[in-house]
Amino acid sequence: MIILAVDYIQIIADIVAAVLNFLYPIVSPMGLWMINWMDYVLQFFPQDDLTIYIIIAIVVVIIGAIANIAWPGNKRPGILKKVDEVEEKIERKLEELDEKVEAKVKIVEDKVEEKIAEIETKVKKKAKKAKKKAKDLEEKADELEERVEEIDAKIKKKKKQKKVKTEKLEEKAEGLEEDAEELEEDAGELEEETDALEEELEELEEISKMLKKN
Repeated sequence: MIILAVDYIQIIADIVAAVLNFLYPIVSPMGLWMINWMDYVLQFFPQDDLTIYIIIAIVVVIIGAIANIAWPGNKRPGILKKVDEVEEKIERKLEELDEKVEAKVKIVEDKVEEKIAEIETKVKKKAKKAKKKAKDLEEKADELEERVEEIDAKIKKKKKQKKVKTEKLEEKAEGLEEDAEELEEDAGELEEETDALEEELEELEEISKMLKKN
């Protein structure tokens, strides 16, 4: 076991030596630089003479005493007081800005609500007008339907009258050929009138359909 431990130590030593040999070009200039600047500093801070160290200690004690006299206890320095004043001013300005922003937001919200109310009233008025127009259109459609029914009744009556007249004319035509020609002309006129009435009926039906769709 001891032999194995020695072998491990030898391996570790070889590894360390290899690393140091590899880093020698980098480490050696750094070491030389450290030696040089420490020698330069020790010229100003010698080890044999302690006077410079005593002077530094006295200066530090005097500065501490002045600091305690100027700012005793919890009293803060003037610079920090000014910083606090500046922070307070910034906070006040921020609060004022927040208040102004809130006031403007309220004004905008009120205006938006007023506009919404106006739009709602306009929409309600338009809806009422549309309902009135729809009722008027329905009434007109009903009137047109009534007129169509009246025209249908008239056409039926005229057709019946036509039939009666044609029968009478046929009876008379057996004995009177001259009168038959005149009656035929009357029949042609009646047919034209019925055709005109039928065309008016079709137009009224189309108008009623259009109104119902609207």
